[in-house]
Amino acid sequence: MRNINNSAIMNRTAENPATIFTHKRFGWCKMKKLFIYYFLVLGVSLNAQSDSLIYSFFTAGHTYGNPKSPHYGLHYPFVDYIDTLNAHEKIKLGFLTGDVVPRSTADYWDSAQVDINKFNMPIYIAAGNHDMSPEFTKRFGPYYSAFTFNDDLFIILTPGLNAWSIAGNQLKFLRTTLYSNYNHVYNIFIILHELIWWSPDNKYNVVTINYAPHFPGSTNFDNVVKPLLLSFPNHITIFAGDLGCKNKVSSVMYDSFDNITLIGSGMGGGVRDNIIITNVYPNSVDYDLIAISGDDPNALGELTDYCISPAPLENTLHVKIYPNLSSGYLYINNNSDNNVNCRLYDLSGEKLIDNMIEKKSVSTIRIKNIGTGIYFVALQNQEGLFLEKKLIKIE
Repeated sequence: MRNINNSAIMNRTAENPATIFTHKRFGWCKMKKLFIYYFLVLGVSLNAQSDSLIYSFFTAGHTYGNPKSPHYGLHYPFVDYIDTLNAHEKIKLGFLTGDVVPRSTADYWDSAQVDINKFNMPIYIAAGNHDMSPEFTKRFGPYYSAFTFNDDLFIILTPGLNAWSIAGNQLKFLRTTLYSNYNHVYNIFIILHELIWWSPDNKYNVVTINYAPHFPGSTNFDNVVKPLLLSFPNHITIFAGDLGCKNKVSSVMYDSFDNITLIGSGMGGGVRDNIIITNVYPNSVDYDLIAISGDDPNALGELTDYCISPAPLENTLHVKIYPNLSSGYLYINNNSDNNVNCRLYDLSGEKLIDNMIEKKSVSTIRIKNIGTGIYFVALQNQEGLFLEKKLIKIE
């Protein structure tokens, strides 16, 4: 395990993580692009795999706990759970996904460090809005960084630097890191604090974030970050920690589409305190939602119970898409009682089509001069139901 600056990649064995990477197993990703003309958004299976577990890591959000009762050190139930995490022989890394301390001062960080030192594994911190200060960078270094571990790429970002967006030098860092390493790693894990995909005007508005007034009004997730991530063949998971600090705040959320999984979690809400344990297998990844307050770690159910866009959404929307990009047409069957807005975007986020499909109608949308590449169709009805599909034209 080491930080990277476009440098060597590590071998995929938990026993020897510092071996220089000498082989690639990316054929399946490239084969999918060759054989699939277009495909619909698919979720990632969260079922236990029969393959041998390579390693695990945990992510924990809002680890100072409830803002109404700030104290020195980490959230007490989380501290009590450290021994359990240390005893898990496959957990090799830990990530604190922001708001580790109520105020970023030397005394608060000193007390938090006492608890962090109780872990028998490396702990990495993504700075939340409460953490950002010269004191943070003095102790932990730059606000964004990356490293590889067992053939997987970990990227730590701080959206708070850019009003919840990944922009400027941080965006350049993200792009450079992805392009330099994606072909040598399997999974990509991005660790940050704010739910940069959240907006009061999109499908994630059903999630109650810790403090909605912190939302800057918009982010560049949809038009910059998401298209960038979708352009890579790797499975990419983003972990955010700005949830769960109070009883009225959502404790956890999950969404998965194409090669991207979004997970938000946090603690401070009493019995709803939780962490996420990610399990990495040779050909898959799954996630365990762990309740850390009380005697039952499964008390909060499965992570899929908190899915924002479940598989039946297309049936709920009552809209079907029949794309035929070679002939330059999209066929939209809107069998619902609502008009549906249909937009087509290219990979850069440029809107190519913006049509209203009337209720109980079938529409044919002609797409002129569409080249080879990746496109996205977004559907939204008047009730706010939202569906996005990815289309690939390869010839």
